[in-house]
Amino acid sequence: MVSARSKSVTDALAQPQDIRQLVAGFPKLTGERLDHLLRVRPASGEGVAPAQQLVEGTLWAVLEVAEARQSETLPLEDLFQEGSTALVTIVHGLDSGQPLSPAQFLARVRQAVGQLIDALVADEDAARLEDLRWAADAERLFAAEAELRLDSDVAPSDLELAAHLSWPVGRVAQLRRAVDEARSQHDVELINILGEIESS
Repeated sequence: MVSARSKSVTDALAQPQDIRQLVAGFPKLTGERLDHLLRVRPASGEGVAPAQQLVEGTLWAVLEVAEARQSETLPLEDLFQEGSTALVTIVHGLDSGQPLSPAQFLARVRQAVGQLIDALVADEDAARLEDLRWAADAERLFAAEAELRLDSDVAPSDLELAAHLSWPVGRVAQLRRAVDEARSQHDVELINILGEIESS
């Protein structure tokens, strides 16, 4: 569970701003201070302050991992925000009976942040690829409709389109519904994707 004081970090991350400037505003924890906080962090006498300092003072490591994994599909801000979530989870899950050394702690942070960001980028890339495939199929459907209309001057049925394209009827119906919905909602993303395909 994220403490009330740790919310100040997540609240700050939710505000539009330059991520590098945000991180620069938190002192970087190194050496003895980091070792001290890792050892006293579970102690009830210091409350939540050590956990808060660990999160704020380790944001630089999250930024390093996020910068190394920047992609064309996700901005640095999104990657950093996801990575900071992993950092907060690690800090609040530290085992009071087995304190980590600074090197072990930073290694765990980098690994967890890297894994989370890699998964996020992979999901985004897969979604983008699926959008492009869907748009390409929509283009084929438009072309098939136009071709069949030339023969009979009547809008072809889903069954006729499926036979013409060698697709399952369900795929044709699904694409038609999706295209109709996108048109009715003036889906800008769909229009952009179709524009990319037409210009390629």
